[in-house]
Amino acid sequence: MMATGSTGSDMNPREPEVDESEFTALAAGCRRGDARSFESLVGSQSRALIAMAYRYTGDWETARDLTQDTWVRVHERIHRWDPAKSFRAWLLTVHRNCCLDHLRRAWVRHETTPGDQAIANLRLVSGFGNPEEDLERREFHLRLLAAAGELSESQRQVFIRVDLEQNDQREVAEALGIKHATLRTTLHFARKRVATLLRCMEEAP
Repeated sequence: MMATGSTGSDMNPREPEVDESEFTALAAGCRRGDARSFESLVGSQSRALIAMAYRYTGDWETARDLTQDTWVRVHERIHRWDPAKSFRAWLLTVHRNCCLDHLRRAWVRHETTPGDQAIANLRLVSGFGNPEEDLERREFHLRLLAAAGELSESQRQVFIRVDLEQNDQREVAEALGIKHATLRTTLHFARKRVATLLRCMEEAP
């Protein structure tokens, strides 16, 4: 479906620039069933989506798989996109949900599968070369997801987009339709809440 590199080093998102009007035209072509329009979208945006998924998973292979899943969802659900709204924003929402679904599934496996088998089933982070560090990173991602799930909707949106996806604060504020000062306040309380929840998880027997 899409061409991607084989290592993490070439995943820096450097696709050709596509402005919003081009996005809209290509997305409209997809809605009409134009395969070339879809291929153009995939070719121009896959690297950025892979980089975004990597911030969720810490693993390039999983990030590529999630990006493939996102494009499948986009192809199947393109009719749900409202042409009066930003296609780029809709695409990122679909991708974000795909990444979060992956983490939720991993959390469920972690909670329901006993012992070492639970760790064997998790593919959140791999390839760091140190099994103990891999385990710690996997477990931290799972605890982080669980903590984020306890936030209010506004706090969760800000925390995920800024701290997990590492987007620019002002761009996130604009995307969410809030003032930058409001975002900073929301993020401050979200971080405090997450830190408290993570500490409680670590202290729990």
